[in-house]
Amino acid sequence: MSTAYLVLLILLILYIPIWIWVWRCPEKAERFHLVKYGPAIMIKSHLGMKTMDRLAKYPRFWRAFGFVSKVISAILLFLMMYMMVMALLAIPSRIGNSSIGIEYALAIPGFNPILPLSYGIVALVVAMVVHEMGHGIQTRANGCKVDSTGLLYGVVPLGAFVEPNEEEMSKQPRRVQLDMYTAGISVNTFVAIISIALLIFSCGFVSSPHDGSVGVYAVDKDSPAYYADIPASAIITSISDEDGIIQYDYTTSGSAAYIYSIDPNRPFDPKKLYTLEYEYKGETETVEVRIGAFIKSVTNNSPASSLGLNPGDMLYSIEFDGETTVIRSPVDFTNIMKTTSPGDTITVTTIDSITGDVTVSGEVELGSKNGIGFLGITSTTSGMTLTTPEILIEKASNPFYGATDAWSYVTSIFSYLSGPFNGFDPISDEVKWWYDTPLGDIFWVIMSLLYWIFWLDLLLGISNALPAYPFDGGFIFAGGINWLLEKCGISDAERRQKLSDSVSNSVSTVTLFMFALVFISFLL
Repeated sequence: MSTAYLVLLILLILYIPIWIWVWRCPEKAERFHLVKYGPAIMIKSHLGMKTMDRLAKYPRFWRAFGFVSKVISAILLFLMMYMMVMALLAIPSRIGNSSIGIEYALAIPGFNPILPLSYGIVALVVAMVVHEMGHGIQTRANGCKVDSTGLLYGVVPLGAFVEPNEEEMSKQPRRVQLDMYTAGISVNTFVAIISIALLIFSCGFVSSPHDGSVGVYAVDKDSPAYYADIPASAIITSISDEDGIIQYDYTTSGSAAYIYSIDPNRPFDPKKLYTLEYEYKGETETVEVRIGAFIKSVTNNSPASSLGLNPGDMLYSIEFDGETTVIRSPVDFTNIMKTTSPGDTITVTTIDSITGDVTVSGEVELGSKNGIGFLGITSTTSGMTLTTPEILIEKASNPFYGATDAWSYVTSIFSYLSGPFNGFDPISDEVKWWYDTPLGDIFWVIMSLLYWIFWLDLLLGISNALPAYPFDGGFIFAGGINWLLEKCGISDAERRQKLSDSVSNSVSTVTLFMFALVFISFLL
């Protein structure tokens, strides 16, 4: 049993008798401000209620804010559903390729591998507090009482809450109710925007003495670079063979860099070993390494898997349309695939990344992806994910890095949010020595805190837009359906409410089922 599951089991064993006591002895439990809430426990308090009252004294502002909140929430709701559908479509290719532990599903700093303990606690508290304050302020701005505030607990902390007076809120018009439900999402969104704006401004003070150099961001296990002991964050300074130093340059694709020889008479040969010199934290080292397109992964049920291509080998050549091309870098592989079409047949030859011996050579019919031929592999340069200091700091300071059209501006945000899975927050610890910054290490503390506040606030806002109960998006969706039915001519409020409840309950059930499928697919 993994440590994560063991910790959860211990917490569950401790939690069950507490929940039973709260259930069996509600009056005694209320003395300790504990109330049963389904399988969870509400820990009630009155913290923050005076602050809500002070900020709610500007009802005109909060009414205008309510309109903006509904627009933001509607946009995020549709984006959340788009992400859900895309994740469902990707399930067949994901199963068996990689998995994560259940600890990734729990937003517990220090327990979740991607959430650092210190920054995570501060950012999570900020995200939860401002979210619930948004609900509370809108409630008070519209003249309704807030009965309590507090923490929702169920084995692990599930989140904070603000409890409006249900009787008063039920008598309010739909606009007021939607303003209250959308407030938390929009406040999280605005806090995220402010945080990322400050982070972008701060990045303007960063410089690097290694501008123009290629650096190693990450090293794949069991690759030529891995066995050569090339460390992550090494800066490549020269490449040579028995005839001397080879002049090379790099090209970029997205945030990655790919090296290639600029001497037409001495191109890199995947079967040869080269002497690579690198700098690492002020020290210079040399190693021997094979340079070429290392196969990092093979997609399940793809042409590559049917041919028998294996992660850990290197591409050597591809024969297509009567011409054989030696694959000297991942860019060569990408370029030749762009010339193919679905259904084309190619001959692929791979070599052992350590010995250079041929491992696979055979024909395969290509699949389809984005209108071109699809083989089904990902590759890196000798097992190294390469980048440059300039690219990395630009990516850290630009959530829209690489965006070229309206929709890519949206998808790039989700790509930016995936950074912590690769140690990016916003710059990984290993590569910080590449840069000169004001204030030294304190600068990186500020940057990391801003990033995690941005990350958790945006994630909390987006996830709460899910159109399913008990998320805010479930109530927002129900209110939206009610409004739509009214616009369609159904004037009877009771009938309209029954129809909107029926539709929203059905959508909520389907959405939660989709969410469960996506979550399970990441565990398999």
